[in-house]
Amino acid sequence: MKQYVALIGGASGAVGTALARELSLRKEWKVYGFARRAPEIILEGVNYFQLDLNDREKCIEGLSKLVDVTHVFYCGRATHAEQVLESSEDNLRLLDNLLNGIELAAENLRHVHLVQGGKYYGVHIGEFPTPAREEDSRVPIPNFNYDQQDYLVERSVKRKWSWTTSRPNTLLHFSPQIARNIVSTLGAYAAICRELGAALDFPGHPGAFLSVTQMTTIELLARGIAWMTTEPLCQDQALNMTNTDVFRWNHLWPKIAESFNMPCGSVRPLKLEEVMSERNEVWQNICKKHQLKKTNLDQVANWGFADATLERYWDEILSHNKSRRLGFHDWDESESRFLNLLKRYQESLVIPV
Repeated sequence: MKQYVALIGGASGAVGTALARELSLRKEWKVYGFARRAPEIILEGVNYFQLDLNDREKCIEGLSKLVDVTHVFYCGRATHAEQVLESSEDNLRLLDNLLNGIELAAENLRHVHLVQGGKYYGVHIGEFPTPAREEDSRVPIPNFNYDQQDYLVERSVKRKWSWTTSRPNTLLHFSPQIARNIVSTLGAYAAICRELGAALDFPGHPGAFLSVTQMTTIELLARGIAWMTTEPLCQDQALNMTNTDVFRWNHLWPKIAESFNMPCGSVRPLKLEEVMSERNEVWQNICKKHQLKKTNLDQVANWGFADATLERYWDEILSHNKSRRLGFHDWDESESRFLNLLKRYQESLVIPV
C-alpha cells in the first residue's frame, strides 16, 4: 500500500502535469489526476479521468470511488481573459465543489494544497513591497487567491486535514500543447520579426526592460509542492516558490536574439495581441519554410499573456527566507533555463532555429 494517495485537480494543465510527473516517479505515491478535457499527455503511473468542477452533483458522483485519497492538489483556475481581474466567485465555487465531493468519499484525507501565484501580492496590478513575504498585508482589491485561502483556513478548522499554498511567479516550462507560455510566445514573436526583416525589439514597457524580476521553473515548483505537503513544519502555511535568482529582460533579450541569429533591437512598446494576432499566415509560411510541426499561431503563442507579463515596470521579487528556514533549498538559474527551453522548442520543431 502506498504511503500517500494524490488527487490532482487540473492535471492536464502545465502545473498539474509537472506535479503528476513528479509524484508518479516517487515510489511512495499513488496518483489520480482529472481535468475538464482529456489530457494530451498521458503519464505512466497516473490514473486519469475527466471531471468538470462546475457541476457539483457530478463532482460527488465522479469522486465517490476515490476512498483512498490522502492529499488533494488543486492546480486549476476558472476560465478567464488576460489583463482582467479573475472571478472570485467562479474560482471559489470550483474549489468548494472539489472539496465537498472528495470529503464525502475520502475519510483519510490529510492535506489540501492550493497553487496560487505572484498575483497574491498584486504583481499584476502595480508596484508592491519587495521582497514580498508570505505574511505581508493584502492588496485592497478583489483577489480570488484571498477568498480561496480564507476558505481553506476556515474549512480546515473542523477537519482532520491541514493545508498549504504555493506561490510561484511566471512559470518556465516546455509545454507544446499550452500556448500560455512566455518561452514559446516570445520564440514565435522573434521568428515572425525575423521573417518580416525586423530586429528583435522589446515590445513591453520601457521600465519592464530594466526592472528586476523572478520566474519559477515548473519542475522546481513540483518538487517544492511535494516537499511542503509532506513536511509537518509546513502545515497550514503559504510558501513562495521561485527559482530564487533574479534577472532583467535587458540582460536576457540580446541572448534571445542571438538564438535566432537576428539583430537585437530597441525598446519599442506595442500591444502584441493587436499586432501579432493577425500574423497566422506569416506563421504558416515559417512552419513550411523551416519544416516545423504544423500549428496555428494561437496554439504556440498567447499574446495577451505576453503583454501582461512585459508591461510590468515594477520589480517582482518574492522572499525565500521562509521556505529555506523550513528546509527547502532548491534553486534554478532563470536566464539559462529560459534559453534551454527555447532551444528545446527549436529542437522539437515547434519554433524555428
